[in-house]
Amino acid sequence: MQVSIRRGRESDMPALRDILNHYILNSVVTFEMVELSLENRKTWFTQFSETGRYQLFVAEEKGFVVGYAASLRFHQRPAYAPSVMSSIYLHPQHTGKGIGERIYTELMENMKLAEDVHRVYGLVVLPNPGSEKLHEKLGFQVAGVLNEGGYKFGEYHDVRMYEHRLGK
Repeated sequence: MQVSIRRGRESDMPALRDILNHYILNSVVTFEMVELSLENRKTWFTQFSETGRYQLFVAEEKGFVVGYAASLRFHQRPAYAPSVMSSIYLHPQHTGKGIGERIYTELMENMKLAEDVHRVYGLVVLPNPGSEKLHEKLGFQVAGVLNEGGYKFGEYHDVRMYEHRLGK
């Protein structure tokens, strides 16, 4: 399996939309409730840069995008600006192959280089052993649990917050 990790491009947005829409429709790992449009993903893409707080990396295998990891705005209030939220999704046929670790590691290494990022947070809807293990392996620490923090598919779901202290 030859997987390459690179910066995301606008041309990747159809694949990223399809990956995320799978989880929106079939899973509670995202609390998005409505399928995303291509226009939505193109607008979402405009926030990313190569050196700032908000970055996007994709995993590609045999010319097909099979996943992504991104750093996103954590909160609207200005004092939260040095903190970012991380997001990672893989095509469902590409989980459990080490791709998530590779792409998330690339994102985290770049967050360490970004001058204006102090903390990276990840939210994991429980239970999700794969995501929990990945966050812990990459140096995230449990920061707390949002008990019944989200409601999807007729049920409440707990959400664990992970924090990575970048050591700056």
